[in-house]
Amino acid sequence: MAKQEEITNQNIQRKVDFKFPILTIRTKMFNGVFDKLGTFRASRWFARAAVVIVPVIAAIGLYLLINSLINMLWTPAVREISREIGVTSYLLLPGINPMLPVLYGWLAIIVAITIHEGAHGIVARNEGFNVKSSGLLFFLFIPIGAFVDVDEEQIAKAKPRPALKVMAAGVGANILLAAICLFGVIIIVNGLTPIADGVYVYNTVEDGPAQQAGIHVGDIFVSVDNMAIINYSDVQTIFADKQPGDTINVTVARGDNWKNNFSTKITLVESEGRAIMGVSLGELTTTARLQQYQTISPSTLMLYMIPPALAPGFVPFSDSLAPFYSSALGSQWVIWVNLLFWVWFININVAVFNALPIYPMDGGRMFDIGLKHVFGKKLNEKAIRNINIVVTSSIVIILALIIVIPFVF
Repeated sequence: MAKQEEITNQNIQRKVDFKFPILTIRTKMFNGVFDKLGTFRASRWFARAAVVIVPVIAAIGLYLLINSLINMLWTPAVREISREIGVTSYLLLPGINPMLPVLYGWLAIIVAITIHEGAHGIVARNEGFNVKSSGLLFFLFIPIGAFVDVDEEQIAKAKPRPALKVMAAGVGANILLAAICLFGVIIIVNGLTPIADGVYVYNTVEDGPAQQAGIHVGDIFVSVDNMAIINYSDVQTIFADKQPGDTINVTVARGDNWKNNFSTKITLVESEGRAIMGVSLGELTTTARLQQYQTISPSTLMLYMIPPALAPGFVPFSDSLAPFYSSALGSQWVIWVNLLFWVWFININVAVFNALPIYPMDGGRMFDIGLKHVFGKKLNEKAIRNINIVVTSSIVIILALIIVIPFVF
């Protein structure tokens, strides 16, 4: 009886494992899903495509790393931006990385890890490898992802091509999902319509002339002294001849979708030898910003790599600019586009990092399998291991330099 209880406890330990702060729950309930999906012909074609895609993604990742290092070394502005953002911006952890929203970020990470690991399991079954178990990972009681435990002994003994397919599946799945979500973001952004443009009130001086006259943050200038305001240069032109004590007639748009106009008189005051009304103004340029995103080309696609928090006055679906656009999806368009953006952003980053030849990441293991296949008869195991160490160490050093340089120079 005691022995039976010991066996039961061991089984429970294998199924539920808590090593602070990570809780691991193992199960075989998803094995049937892997078996079923692994029988589809599409799984085989996907695996073949993934083997080709991973080296391309790895090459792109290496190029971006080297280019980032060069910019860090030779461009002071890049170092300054990196210092301002901080070291935590390199961590793909919502709540720690200032650019990642907590809710969207965690959802995207869970999706990215789940689809990555699930793809390993599906292709493993397609290639005839055993899947010992799969399961969920929790940070305390917060779900953070999933895992699939493929039989490593079978992988080690297998021929290169089947093993490469299993290793490449995770990155391939992340790329596929990222592409689908990016396409969704592009469709939504191309369906946006600017509902306001022009000169926007970002701030008002406390008890200043404009605030006392009823001007609020968020108002958009329509006219000054019956002259239409299209851009900031129009305001500068009007104020060029104004003197302290002059009174101007101002009309601004406000309210729901800026449909309401409010007119008032403002008496200008003197500040540093010039007449002011006590507001901070800036051009919205909502139409111009949107046109940049709606023009699809290899260069403009890079715009979709910019997190909204990094450039809130530039990204159409950022918290700052989103209120100035409308969509056929209604007011919920912001939720959908941000969800798709962050799933795209997280998946492409997970794919690039995993594709790099860093052992024991997927790309590193594929690099190791490739070395053994190509040079296995010319190089012994120790030499291949040393090559892996040198390549992995070199990439890790580049990553470390990119992080450290801004705070050293």
